[in-house]
Amino acid sequence: MSMNWGNTAIQNTGILAWDGAAAATVDIRRHIKFAWTFEVMTDLTADTIFEVDAAPPSDADNCVAGTPYPVEEVLTCVAPWGTVPGPQTQIILPAGTVAGQKCSAAIPCKPDAFVLLRGVSGDVSSVRAVAVLSGPK
Repeated sequence: MSMNWGNTAIQNTGILAWDGAAAATVDIRRHIKFAWTFEVMTDLTADTIFEVDAAPPSDADNCVAGTPYPVEEVLTCVAPWGTVPGPQTQIILPAGTVAGQKCSAAIPCKPDAFVLLRGVSGDVSSVRAVAVLSGPK
């Protein structure tokens, strides 16, 4: 039996995406799937809202993100809500969520080469988030 049999990090990589104050841009190009795990550090007194942004590679350097833009909420990867721009993708952690709670969220498809979270309102400083990258290509 291989020593790597129990090493789930081979197929699932975690990258700090939100440290309570700022987002890290995460390159999702080399993975099949991605999602976020949120850890609540102190009890949430208000609905805590994050929005999802995406970015193409920079024109100057393919290895870094270009200008981020809001990710439109979609039902599936092949069918948008309608012909007008839809609402911004939001992840909401409800008021009353207690310290130590872990929540997860995902969106149905890859919006671009890079993704990042943006803390919008509520107790965003009381939350840490990890981007979980799954299944390397």
